[in-house]
Amino acid sequence: MWWWPFPAPGSVVRVKDVATVVDAIADATSVSRYNGEEGIGLLIKKQGDANAVEVSAGIRAELASIEQEEQASATRFIIADDSTDITIEAVNGVLVDLGLAVLLVSLIMLLFLHSLRNSLIILVAIPASLISAFVAMGLFGYTLNLMTLLAMSLIIGILVDDSIVVLENIQRYLDKGEDRKSAAIKGRAEIGFSALSITLVDVVVFLPILFVQVFVADLLKQFSVVVVVSTLMSLFVSFTLTPWLASRMGRKEELEPTNVYNRVLIRFEHGLDGLNNWYARKLGWVLAHKLAFLGIVLLLFVGTGAVIKQGIMGKELIATGDQGKFRLGLEYDKSTALHTNNMRSRKVETLLLAQPEVASVFSNVGGASSGIGSMGVGAEHRTELTVQLVPRAERGNESSDAYMMRIRRVLQDSFPSVDITMAAIGLIPRTAPVEITLSGADPAVVMRTARELKDTLIGIPGANNVRLSIETGSPELQVFLDRDEMARLGLNTLVVGATLRNAFAGNDDALLYEAGTEHTVRIRLDDFDRREARDVEQLLFINPAGLPVRLAQFARVERHDPPTLVERMDRQNAVTLTADALGRGSGSVADEVVAYIKANPLPTGVNMVWGSDIKRQNDSFGALGSALLISFILVYLIMVALYDSFLYPLVVLFSIPVAVIGAFLALNLTLSTLSLFTLLGLIMLLGLVAKNAILIVDRTNQLKEQGMHYRDALIEAGRTRLRPILMTTVAMVFGMLPIALASGTASEWKNGLAWVIIGGLTSSMLLTVFLVPVVYYAVDALKERYIGRISERIPEGR
Repeated sequence: MWWWPFPAPGSVVRVKDVATVVDAIADATSVSRYNGEEGIGLLIKKQGDANAVEVSAGIRAELASIEQEEQASATRFIIADDSTDITIEAVNGVLVDLGLAVLLVSLIMLLFLHSLRNSLIILVAIPASLISAFVAMGLFGYTLNLMTLLAMSLIIGILVDDSIVVLENIQRYLDKGEDRKSAAIKGRAEIGFSALSITLVDVVVFLPILFVQVFVADLLKQFSVVVVVSTLMSLFVSFTLTPWLASRMGRKEELEPTNVYNRVLIRFEHGLDGLNNWYARKLGWVLAHKLAFLGIVLLLFVGTGAVIKQGIMGKELIATGDQGKFRLGLEYDKSTALHTNNMRSRKVETLLLAQPEVASVFSNVGGASSGIGSMGVGAEHRTELTVQLVPRAERGNESSDAYMMRIRRVLQDSFPSVDITMAAIGLIPRTAPVEITLSGADPAVVMRTARELKDTLIGIPGANNVRLSIETGSPELQVFLDRDEMARLGLNTLVVGATLRNAFAGNDDALLYEAGTEHTVRIRLDDFDRREARDVEQLLFINPAGLPVRLAQFARVERHDPPTLVERMDRQNAVTLTADALGRGSGSVADEVVAYIKANPLPTGVNMVWGSDIKRQNDSFGALGSALLISFILVYLIMVALYDSFLYPLVVLFSIPVAVIGAFLALNLTLSTLSLFTLLGLIMLLGLVAKNAILIVDRTNQLKEQGMHYRDALIEAGRTRLRPILMTTVAMVFGMLPIALASGTASEWKNGLAWVIIGGLTSSMLLTVFLVPVVYYAVDALKERYIGRISERIPEGR
C-alpha cells in the first residue's frame, strides 16, 4: 500500500496538527522614540476652522486628566512638538514690539513738544484710535493674531501723525500769544485740510488689499481692516479730542535753562533752528539749480538699480523664520528592513543627542511622515526625526540654517550610505517651496529632462532635498500566470490569488472573542524567504483533485523595480521636481532655474509649470503689484478731489518714487528678502511718504493765496513745515525700530516689512523736501509762461 500524506475522509484534523499557534502581538510597522526612549507617537491635527491655541490647551488639559486617571500604570505623556508654542511666542514678541513702539514714540514727542503735557495730548490718540480697531475686530469676528497685532504695532506712528500736525500748528499760535481757544480753532482749521489729505491717502492704499485673492489673503484683509479703521479714528481724534485738550491744557512754551532737561531741549531747539535755516538756504540753491538736483536724483535711482542687480537681496514668498526646529529625513536602501532601519537610526539619534545645541529629538522610524503634505503612508526604509534646538543665545547665536548645514556635513561624514534631507519648520507649515512639473507626450524625454534639471538644481546654492516624484520604487516580485497551464492543472486566479495573499500578508479575517475581548487571528504560511524568487516558486497549491501543485509549474516569478507612481498633467505624462531652500530664499533658487532654462531651452514637446511657493509667489507678487498700481491711482484721484486740481496731486506723487531708493537700499543692507510682507510694506509706503509732500504743497497754496510769489512761498512753506515733517517721520521710524530689530520667534518675516518702511520714509523725507518744491516750481513756472502767452494773444479790451 502506498503511503498517503492526507488524512482519511471524515477524520478529525486539529489546527495544531497543521500549524503553530502563537499568542503574540502584531508585527511592528513603525517605532517612535523621544530622546531615545521608546513610546507611542500620537499626531493630532486641528480642524480647519478651529483655533490652534485653544485646541492645544484643551489637549494638554485632557492629557493631564488621563495621566491622573492612569497613575497606577504609570502612563506618561510628553509633548514632543507643539506648533502653537511658536505662535504664542510670536504673539508675545509682537506685544513687546507694540509696547516698545509706544515708548519710543512717547520719547520723540517729549523731545519735539517740549512738555509732558503736550506729549500726553498726542499719546491719547493711540488708545483712543486702537479702541475702534478692537470694536471692528469684534464685529468681523477677527482674533488677536499675528497680523492684527502686527498692524497695531506698525501704525503707532501713523496714529499720532494727524494729532502731531494739528497740535504743532496750535502750539505755533500759542507761542505767538494767542489764547488757548483761539489758537485751537485757528490751528486746527489751518492744518485740517492737510490732516484730512494725509489720512485719506493712508487709507485708500489699503482698499485694493481687501479684494486681492492671494496666499494668506484673509490675514492680509485683517491687517488692512485694523489699519484702515484705526487710521480713520485717529483723524476723528485729531479733529475733536486733540484741539479740545489743547484748548484746556495748552500754553505758550518758554524754555528756561533751569534744569538739565530744559537745557537739552534748548540745545535741541537751537539745532532745529539751525537746520531750518540751512534747509531754507539749500532749498533756494536747489530751486536755482533744478537740473543739477534732478541729475543727482537720477544717479541715486541708477545706483539703486545697480545694487539690486548684485543679487544681495533674496526673494521668497514668506520667510520660514528661525524657530530653532527642523525635520531630518533618513532614507536607506529600499531593501532595508524595519529592524535594520531602527538600529541604524538609533545611532543617528545618539549622535544628535550628544550635540550641545540639541534639546530634544523625536524619531518616527518607518512610520508615515508628520510633515504637511504627507500621504499618511510610511516606508520601512525611511525615518523622520524632529529636532528641537536650544534657544539661540545658548548656541552662540548661530542660526538654525547654519547649524543644519553644519550638522548635515557631520552626519554625511559619519553615515555616508544614508540619504539625508533637512527642512526647517517655520511658523506657516508648507510643502517643499520649489516645485516644478514637467509634462509631455514622450515619457522617456520627460524623465530625461527631469533628471537633467534635477542635476542642475542640486548644484544651485541653497537648493536642498532635491527629489523627483517618479523614482525607482522598492524591489518587488511579480508573478506572471500561464492561464492555459492553470486550466490544465485545475486552478483558477481566485484560488491562486488567495493563496499568495495568505503566504505574503496573511489572512486576518477571523476574530477570537475571549472574556469580552476581541483578538485578531492572523493565518499565514510559516516563514520562508519572501524576497527570493526561487523560494516563492516553490509555494504549494492544492487543486480540486487534492493534488499538490507548485507555483513554478504554471507561473514565472520575476524581480522588478517599478516606478513609485504614474503622474499625469492635462492627460500627458508628467514628473514633478521638488526642493527645499536652505540658507537662501526659494525665489532666488527659482531665478537661477529660470536663467538655466533660458540658456538651455527645454526639448520640443516638454512643458514646465511652477507649483508650491513659487507659483503662489508669482500669483501673490502679481496681485500685490496690481494692488500697488491701483493704490497709486487711488492716491492721485483722492488728491484730485481734495485739491480740485490735476496738477498739484501730480507734484505730490513725485514723493513716492524716491521712497523706493531707501526701501531697496534698506533691504540690501539688512540682507532681507523681497517677500509678500515687504511688498505689503511698499504699499503702506504709498500713503506714508505722500504726507510730507502734502504738507509742503498745502502750505504753499495757502501762502500763494495770501499774495506771495510761488518761489518765496515754497521756501517759507518748507521752513514752517519742516518741523512737523521731521516729527511725523521720526515718530514713524522709531515706532518701526522695535519690529525691524526684533530677533525673536517669527521676527524674520516682519523685519523686512519694517525695514522697507524705515528706508522708504528716510529717503523720501530727505529727498521730498527738495524734490517736491522743484517740481512745484517747474509746474508753476510753466503755468505762468503758458498763461502769459495766452494773455499776449488776447487783445486788450476783449
